[in-house]
Amino acid sequence: MKRVIFAAAAIAMAASTAFAAPKRAELKVWESAGPEKTFVQHVIKAYKKVNPKVKVTYEPVEATDARAKIELDGPAGVGADIFVTPHDHIGALVQGGHVLPVDDADAYMADFLDMARVGATYDGVVYGYPLGSETYALFYNKDILPEAPKTWDEVVAYAKKFNNKAENKYALVWPVADGYYGYMFMESFGAPLFGPKGNDRKQHNLNSPAAIKGLTYFQNLRKQILDIPAADASGDFCNAEFTEGKAAMIITGPWKINDFKKAGINFGITTVPAFPGTNHPANTFAGVRLAFVSSYSEFPEEAKEFAKFMTSKEMLQMRFEDTDQIPPRKDIVTDNELSNGIKEQLKYATPMPTIPQLGTYWNAMGSAYSGIWDGDNVKTSLDAAAASMEAAK
Repeated sequence: MKRVIFAAAAIAMAASTAFAAPKRAELKVWESAGPEKTFVQHVIKAYKKVNPKVKVTYEPVEATDARAKIELDGPAGVGADIFVTPHDHIGALVQGGHVLPVDDADAYMADFLDMARVGATYDGVVYGYPLGSETYALFYNKDILPEAPKTWDEVVAYAKKFNNKAENKYALVWPVADGYYGYMFMESFGAPLFGPKGNDRKQHNLNSPAAIKGLTYFQNLRKQILDIPAADASGDFCNAEFTEGKAAMIITGPWKINDFKKAGINFGITTVPAFPGTNHPANTFAGVRLAFVSSYSEFPEEAKEFAKFMTSKEMLQMRFEDTDQIPPRKDIVTDNELSNGIKEQLKYATPMPTIPQLGTYWNAMGSAYSGIWDGDNVKTSLDAAAASMEAAK
C-alpha cells in the first residue's frame, strides 16, 4: 500500500514539474549614471510595451568599471545580463570568456558604420552591440573665447594673456596623466600604438623617436599652459575649472555635454588644435561604446534580444536626444552645433586597439605621462614603459 502511495506521489510531482510555468525572464542592465541612465530607462519603458513578459532593471555602473565588475560578479551569479563598456575592453572580455557573440552578426551589423563593426569585433567574431561613437575634442567657453584656436601655438600665445596661477586660471585644461588623452602626443607626432593597424604588440612605439619628440613637446607645455602637478590635473579639477569659468578651454568628450549644458555654460566644440609641423587637427583616440551580453546570464536569448532592441534605429535616435552622443548607425543623421564638433574630430581619430596588451599601455604610460609632466627624463620614462610592455604576456 505504501509503495502505491509513494508511486502516486512521484507521478504527481513529475506531472506538476512538467506542466510548471517557465520562470519569468529577468534582466539586469549596467550602464553609467547621468544621461546614459535616462536613455536606458527610456529603453526599458519602450521594451516593456514590446515584450511585457521580460522584466528589465537598471543598475548604475560606470562604463569604465563594468569589465572589472563582470569579471567578479559574473561567476558569482550577481552580475548584469547586459553591460556597457568601451570597445577597447573587448579583447580581455572575450579571452576571459565573459561575453557571448552576436547572433546573425552580418545581418545585425549591416546598418552600422565601419568604425562600429571594427570596435565590436574580436578575432573575426562580433561580440558587441554598438551604442555610440566617441572621441575627445576641444570645448571652449564662448563668453571668454569667442573663437577657438586652430593650433597649439595659438593656445600657448593665448595662455600668456589669460593664465593667472594665483587665481587658478588656465587657458586650457585636460587630465594630463590619463593615457586616453595623452595618446594624441604619440600618434600626432608619428608614433601609432601597436603599429598602423593597432594589432601588433611588437610595434608598440612607446619609446620610438617620434614618441620621444611628442612627449618632449608635451612636457614643455606645463610651464606654458598648465603649470600644476600631474596629480592635481584630475578630471574633476578640469571639469570644475571649466564649469566655474576659470578655464577658457577643456579637452574632454561628448559625455560632458549635458553636464556643461546644465551648468549654463555658453560653449562650443571643435577639433583639437594642430601640433607644430602638422596641418590638421590632432590625432585622438576614438571609442565605440558597446553593450555586451554576459556569458553568465540565466536568460541569454532574452538578453540578446534586448541588446538588439536597445541598439535599434529608433532607440539610438532617442539616445542621441538624451545624451548628445553620436549614434554609430548609417541610417541616423545628426546635425547640431555641438555634436558636429565631435563628428569633425572623429575624422582624425583612431579606434583604440582591442588587443589585451592595451591594458599594459594604460598602466605603463599612465605612469610615464605623469612623471614626464612633472619633469622626469622623457627617454628614461618611455624606455621604462616600453620595458613593461615587452615584459607583459
